[in-house]
Amino acid sequence: MDVPHHISPTWYEDAFGDYYEIVYAHRTIEAALPEVAFVASVLSVTREDRVLDLCCGTGRHLYHMAQVSNRSFGLDYSPALLTRARATLGSAASLVRADMRQIPFANTFDVVTSFFTSFGYFDDEDENALVLHEIARVLRRNGRFFLDHANAPHLRATLVPASARTQGGYEIQERRWIDEERSRINKNTHVFRDGVEVHRSEESVRLYGRRELQDLLGKCGLRVDHVYGDHTGSLHTDASPRMLVAGHKE
Repeated sequence: MDVPHHISPTWYEDAFGDYYEIVYAHRTIEAALPEVAFVASVLSVTREDRVLDLCCGTGRHLYHMAQVSNRSFGLDYSPALLTRARATLGSAASLVRADMRQIPFANTFDVVTSFFTSFGYFDDEDENALVLHEIARVLRRNGRFFLDHANAPHLRATLVPASARTQGGYEIQERRWIDEERSRINKNTHVFRDGVEVHRSEESVRLYGRRELQDLLGKCGLRVDHVYGDHTGSLHTDASPRMLVAGHKE
């Protein structure tokens, strides 16, 4: 399986389809519970807070957030994932299909969350900044946000270039590499059934240093209050598995 030197700038249009839950089967509703509990505590989410889960996917985080807030919303671009989210959530949360660069709300939310490295998708850095501007725009004054992102130093130190595994009768082969010139983590995924390839996808996400991300958030009107290294609230260091940013709209 050859690794290309460049991934399509619109990779996200096809990456989150019917095979997403096979490739990411370990990302379960049960696994999301402690993550949501941590965020709800850090951001002091109340039942009356209006909460938006940006890039909500199948709704696994939103499932738990809807039990914390009576006014929970999810936004995603993938019709396939939203269909799964509707089946999971029922009437517990409101769902909308939209591009995160054009969130169809204004000055609406007390809290916006972004879980599981759902930021940094776009090749154009201005478009990544636009996502943060949109978060600030849809937050009410002093509204809070939470951004869950990869911790670049840890990722560089622990990257597994190639792996293969089985899941539900499928074989999944993955190749990962970092484009240092563009500061992006890339991945190719191939899914096989009985030796026949049935699906392939690619991903590419911008990596940020802590100071770089904090400065970008500030330019977009979002002030960082805390940076954590994992969902237990540990101190963020280069060795931390995640870079979890909590803050508020200035």
